[in-house]
Amino acid sequence: MTELQVANILQASIVLVAWLILIFKVLPTYRVDSFRQKMFCVRDEMFDFAADGNIAFDDPAYLLLRRQMNGLIRYGHQLTVFRSIMTKAIDIASGRAPKMSWNTAWESSLGKIQNEDVRLKMRSFHERAMMIAVKHLIAGSPFLFVAILLAAMFLAARGAALSVRQLVKAAAQKVMVGPLDQRIIEEAAVGALA
Repeated sequence: MTELQVANILQASIVLVAWLILIFKVLPTYRVDSFRQKMFCVRDEMFDFAADGNIAFDDPAYLLLRRQMNGLIRYGHQLTVFRSIMTKAIDIASGRAPKMSWNTAWESSLGKIQNEDVRLKMRSFHERAMMIAVKHLIAGSPFLFVAILLAAMFLAARGAALSVRQLVKAAAQKVMVGPLDQRIIEEAAVGALA
């Protein structure tokens, strides 16, 4: 082997190792940090909304949503498609139904808010937090990403959407069922804190 060949092999090896470190260490860490930062921003906006006197800090809707966001921030590294599917499989194998108490309590607490604008704003905070969680799930799973692309192509072929954004949203709703149901993600976020 010549010196040039050895240098090329060494160079290729270094580049390969650098790519592996980037793909399997740096990018996943960045993805989780980015997820947490986005969730912090929504939680901070909600805090400012309450600090401005729009909703009490001890209001059940505020407490429930803050607890959910805290769970998502704390356990964001565990929010993966694989864990969601395994949790669902364990529930099915053990014969127990997943509890959906958080969503019931959330809807009940929202119904008790008298001011319609406050109710809509709290619902908006919740929707934004869940959208961040769903995007985090999709970005972390090549399988889920491909499934959504396939669903989007199927829906586009059927002419079911008016815009690309609506198409992707409809595709995500078709794919995000079962163990990836929003209510299961919500329960996992608050259940981890219990």
